[in-house]
Amino acid sequence: MVSMPTPTVLLPLFHATQTCLGVYTGLYSAIAIYNLQQREEQTERAAKYSNTAAHQLHKTRTTQTSGALATISSTLCSIILAIGPTGGKKLPLFLSLANAAGIILAYRHIADFWRHKVKVPFFQDYNEGIRASNQMLQAFQILSGTWIFAAVVYLWPGLTL
Repeated sequence: MVSMPTPTVLLPLFHATQTCLGVYTGLYSAIAIYNLQQREEQTERAAKYSNTAAHQLHKTRTTQTSGALATISSTLCSIILAIGPTGGKKLPLFLSLANAAGIILAYRHIADFWRHKVKVPFFQDYNEGIRASNQMLQAFQILSGTWIFAAVVYLWPGLTL
């Protein structure tokens, strides 16, 4: 009779998969930041004369920062849970809930700003920044789902680690 793998085998593999997804999401974050920084000098000059431009620059920076921080946190926590001994359910549950909440908050913050941005002709780098930001949002949906699933697993009665 073939026995099922234990949670102590499956959970580290699951968190290793989360790590890969976090790196994938981080790639889109880095692409977005790089492309949007290509126009930052022009935007800073415009911000000196326009409150709207200054506000847009501030929102661009804060949304990209929140995306990068949520991605870094998720990736680091998934590495910790994949390779480290947990010694129980409390730490993994806390990290799962914290990352799910952090990614959902970052998603909302980023989506509120970037979802309705239109592409601008002749500004290829800016348009690529918008595209990468929207792809990062799609990856955030999957990533937050994995953390919610992990939290449910850690809350499961009778699960011993």
